[in-house]
Amino acid sequence: MSGLYVHVPFCKNKCGYCGFYSATDAYDLTERYFDAVLKDLSARKRKKYETLYIGGGTPSSVSPVLLSVFLDRLFSAVGSDFTESTIEANPESLTADFLSVVKDFGFSRLSVGCQSTDESVLKLLGRIHGRNDIFRTAESARRLCPDTALNLDMIFDIPSVENSVQMKTLEDIVSISPEHVSAYSYSFDTEYLKNAEPCCESAFIEVKRSLEAAGYLKYEISNFARKGYESRHNIGYWMLNDYDGLGSAAWSLENYDGGRVLRGKVSDVAAYITDPTAYAETDRTEGVHALAQELVFGLRMLDGVDFSSLKYRYGDMLNIFNERIEKLVSEGMLTWQMEKLKITEKGELLLDSVQEFLWDCLP
Repeated sequence: MSGLYVHVPFCKNKCGYCGFYSATDAYDLTERYFDAVLKDLSARKRKKYETLYIGGGTPSSVSPVLLSVFLDRLFSAVGSDFTESTIEANPESLTADFLSVVKDFGFSRLSVGCQSTDESVLKLLGRIHGRNDIFRTAESARRLCPDTALNLDMIFDIPSVENSVQMKTLEDIVSISPEHVSAYSYSFDTEYLKNAEPCCESAFIEVKRSLEAAGYLKYEISNFARKGYESRHNIGYWMLNDYDGLGSAAWSLENYDGGRVLRGKVSDVAAYITDPTAYAETDRTEGVHALAQELVFGLRMLDGVDFSSLKYRYGDMLNIFNERIEKLVSEGMLTWQMEKLKITEKGELLLDSVQEFLWDCLP
């Protein structure tokens, strides 16, 4: 499976905790940026994709007219028969005109960045929408795009925020009944809130069990869906399938026999417009390191890692991990189910450490 990702790096406000590239002062470059993205696309070898994801940044914050013109040109170039197509939005900029674009281009998923339904937490995170905007957004999406599945994002384990407050957000999100929920533990990708009072205990297990009780299947470490509404595009990332990333700060992955190459674009709107076909970074991974990537990424998935497949493709290289896997199994972090190695609930709480432990045995 191959995916196409388009980065729309425009935001009305930059949230301090967010590690994704975006610009708040470049909206006047939107039209030229979209032209550059299409030029970037024209230089790619692949012309057909199974999935499409328009992310950001905040795609809903750009002019719906310019977005519509861009999508029309994009779909003319690669077709519109995706098995799944997703576009992101934020509550403060999700308008009827934007939803008209979502409907007109047949997006199958709409992913909305809520993060919290508590006004004080939204201010703490630097969000510029309010609690009521979230419910308004969901109602509008259901009414104007009835055939589009809804994903809502939330963040828990936010420093200085009581778990009860974060669980109220989860209760509110479940009451909206989206088809998909992305529940992320607060990440210090930036130094924002690094000096705030830390959470006394993670809400991870409580979040997980509450969502499962509400009918959402956990299929990846941070993602829950009603049956049949899992994100195929994001599963492609975690399974290390091929994908092309268009736009500033976008990454592309290409597999070849024995390894894979990851290429990244420059993280600057103006610089990207100047030379959209150039890559700023290239990272080639082969042999046991390529195997390690499949192992640590695969452990994010509920289905785990299929060792029969790894043995077929990598042979004796797998042996380097045997001792560490046995240790993690003995400590209750990992478990075997037939030929599949899976993360346990205990291991989920320490996933980063589990992945590091496996990765650190590489030569």
